[in-house]
Amino acid sequence: MTEDQYLSLCEKYLRGEHTPEEEILIKKYQFDNGLLDEHLANIDIADQERLRALLRHKLQASLHLQEAPVVKIRRWSYAAAAAVLLFASAGIYFIKSNKKGQDNQVAITNNIAKKDIGPGSDKAVLTLANGNTITLGDAQNGVLSKQGNAAISKSGNGIVISKSDENKKHDADNAMNTIAIPRGGKYNITLADGTKVWLNSASVLSFPAAFSGTERKVTLTGEAYFEVAKNKTMPFKIDVNGKEVVEVLGTHFNVSAYTDEQSISTTLLEGSVKINYQNRSTLIKPGQMAVNNPNEGVTVKQANIEEVMAWKNDSFIFNNENITTIMKKISRWYDVDVVFKGDMTNVNFYGNYSRSKGLASLLKNIELVNKVRFITEERRVTVIAK
Repeated sequence: MTEDQYLSLCEKYLRGEHTPEEEILIKKYQFDNGLLDEHLANIDIADQERLRALLRHKLQASLHLQEAPVVKIRRWSYAAAAAVLLFASAGIYFIKSNKKGQDNQVAITNNIAKKDIGPGSDKAVLTLANGNTITLGDAQNGVLSKQGNAAISKSGNGIVISKSDENKKHDADNAMNTIAIPRGGKYNITLADGTKVWLNSASVLSFPAAFSGTERKVTLTGEAYFEVAKNKTMPFKIDVNGKEVVEVLGTHFNVSAYTDEQSISTTLLEGSVKINYQNRSTLIKPGQMAVNNPNEGVTVKQANIEEVMAWKNDSFIFNNENITTIMKKISRWYDVDVVFKGDMTNVNFYGNYSRSKGLASLLKNIELVNKVRFITEERRVTVIAK
């Protein structure tokens, strides 16, 4: 089916002149974003949204579906229905005309508007102890730096630190290096003791080239998943935002400590973890989450492991999550700025979405719940409450 044929079919459907077979076809396209995107690829984004909204309202009416909008809506009068139908016909005509007769300036604007924002990828900046910086996305595999008895190397999409002689000590071993993950990035690193760390967007980890003394210590801002190598004589400690210390011997856990969030969350998958905060220690067991809130201190609760680990498994999982929290995650992963218009207090969502798809697909899915709409301009997303 060509684009013009699809628009003509939409016009028939909105006028109520369609056949049962054509209605089935319309529904197939409406609920398959891939097919719909393919047939609207050359149409202005604003026109796409108008057409999608008209079809959505028509489908909801035919299926006797009722959303739960913020304001109660009375049943349409005949005059209102006629007005919508008139708008629909005019809208289809405008879309067709706009598609065929747009001038160069409009064409350029449309091409910019249609560019989707891609998902994040493996990228990071490594700042060595001597102050030199390396953009890891551009670096070749191999040794990046030698510090004392240790070598920092790039291997695939990660960093590996190796020590040539475990028994030899060197002053440079204790010098701190920093790996910073920008918005729209992720990366992983294997520390000198074999501990593996996966870092989410907008996160920073500082670490020595090698561990020595009585403890293994790193600092973290942002979010990371740790698989700590076991060493009973040398505990592994994470200084989190300078506010708390997570202490383990060997375990698997996730720490979320973004500076724009009020609380720090530590979720344990395997082993045991001790949270040290204001001269108090809190132990948590596998399946539990310790939440450190400045107003309440550290509280322990059962964790939704699948939800906590979604980012590492390349997914978004929203479990009755407020749109403001959701958009923070989206902002970090897609490297966009977010502006809110309207009251978002009770705008919550459920859903499971892939982080490997473009931003437009995710926002369209959220819009289907009919609680908010989005306007995307370059790398700025405006969220408007309905």
